[in-house]
Amino acid sequence: MKQLQLFTLVLFLSLVLSLSSCGFQLRGSGGDGSAGSIETTVNPIYLTVNNRYGDLHRQLQSTLADYGVEEVGRRQEAEYALAVIAERHTRRAVATTRTISVSEYEIRLEVEIQLTNQENKLLIPPTTLATERIYTFDSGSLVGSGEEEAVLLEEMRADIALQILRRVNASVRTFEAAEHSERL
Repeated sequence: MKQLQLFTLVLFLSLVLSLSSCGFQLRGSGGDGSAGSIETTVNPIYLTVNNRYGDLHRQLQSTLADYGVEEVGRRQEAEYALAVIAERHTRRAVATTRTISVSEYEIRLEVEIQLTNQENKLLIPPTTLATERIYTFDSGSLVGSGEEEAVLLEEMRADIALQILRRVNASVRTFEAAEHSERL
C-alpha cells in the first residue's frame, strides 16, 4: 500500500515538474506577475455600455485598467469609442436524468460591440462575441447550483472582457497600419 502511495506521489511530482519546465501557463496569466500578455495601443478609449451599473461594465473597466488602457469620460477626449450595444444571458437544459429532470445546464453570454474612431469610422461593425459553459445541476442543492452559475457568469464576463480587448486591439493595429501605409 505504501509503495502505491509513494508511486502516486512520485508520478504527481513528475507531472508538476514537467508542466512547469515546459513553459505551460494558464491563459491570461502573465507568468511574470503582470496582468497579461496583451500589448495594447488603444489609448485613450471612450466606453459606453447600456447598463452602466452592471457587472459586465465593471468587469470591462477593470480589464481595461489592468492592461493600461485609459478610459475617458468624454467622447471628444478619446481616439476610439467602444460601445457595448447589447448583452444577452441565456440558460438551457442540455442533459437530463432517467427521471427526466435536468442534470446539466448550458449558460451562454453574448455581447454585441462596435468600435469607432474619432471620425466615426467603423473599425469594428456591430459584432457579437460569445462564451458558454456547461455545469451540473443538483436539484438537492439549489443554493449550490445557483452559486455555481453565478461564479461561472463572473468567469464568462472576464472571458468576454478579454475577447473584447483583444478584438479592439487587433482592429486598432490593423487600422493604424493601413493608415500608415496609405501615407507612404
